Amino acid sequence: MVVSKSDLIKFFNSIQSEYEVYVPHKTEREVDDLVFKKFDPEKDFVLDKYRTVDPVRALFYMPSETVLPPSAKSKKRIIAGVKNCDLMGLAVLDDALLKDNFVEPNYKIWRENSYIISCDCTGALPTCHCILLDNNPYPVEKEGEVLYDINLSPVDDKYIITIGSKKGEELAEKLKEVCTLSSVTDNDKEIREANRAEVLKKVRDINADFTPDRNYDVITENKEAATWKELCNECVQCGACTNICPTCYCLILNDESTNEEFKKVRSWDSCQLVGYAEVAGGGTPREHKWETFRNRYQCKHNFMKFNFDKLGCTGCGRCISACPAEIDLREVIQSLQEV
Repeated sequence: MVVSKSDLIKFFNSIQSEYEVYVPHKTEREVDDLVFKKFDPEKDFVLDKYRTVDPVRALFYMPSETVLPPSAKSKKRIIAGVKNCDLMGLAVLDDALLKDNFVEPNYKIWRENSYIISCDCTGALPTCHCILLDNNPYPVEKEGEVLYDINLSPVDDKYIITIGSKKGEELAEKLKEVCTLSSVTDNDKEIREANRAEVLKKVRDINADFTPDRNYDVITENKEAATWKELCNECVQCGACTNICPTCYCLILNDESTNEEFKKVRSWDSCQLVGYAEVAGGGTPREHKWETFRNRYQCKHNFMKFNFDKLGCTGCGRCISACPAEIDLREVIQSLQEV
């Protein structure tokens, strides 16, 4: 099916009483920065281009939430314009926060009540490197797994709609009620494939200096303090790299109960902060800064791969953009492979 951009706006406008709708908007600071905000029919939004400044994780695993009792709202949400790097991030969080013996109550509620409309990237930022992780700047089905409810592929002034789930089918029925949908033509498919090839080339060109053939075992295998000290020399341990990551979920749980109410509050924590993992008496498993720095690379490329069979880095490049010391994760990995 194909929907025009004008009809899609009409659809978002028509369902606001039933769903909260979030779409990427340009920020007022810089033209190329996109952030998720509630849909406003009076304001332009951008579904294609590239990923937002903050990961979509921030709409599912918020910086601070009451977990007992859960504070998540029950109203349905549509989050549109999600990029493939964020879909991959949610897949990691699903494994970490919904399976086995631990279920994060708010995350479960947000996931159940949210409908994900992803969109192909049509541009790339200098830090985008999904292709180095064997990912694409557009979502595709892998081994029968589809991570979106609906995906939109821009074709001129319209979008090709691909349905990926029961929730997607539900949204498609509602689209039909207010939009005029047409069939996908061979020409539409050709344009989509040309657009995808073009953005793939952009990301490859951006990362031409880095080898896509990566051996992440070198991170854990390399225990040389001198090597890691050199790599983390400029790190100020601000935690920006973890707070902006689509897959980080370290937490601190505080008891904020009063005489009137029992209340547990979960907040983001960061393995990069001084004092993280420190225990009573001052003991810590990672005494030195280089050990803390190395831990993030191990977590993303070794520990998450072992625990979830997924890499914790999706190639969004946000940690590179956010680092005040301009530490580039791609360069760190490349350096380790060349040691």
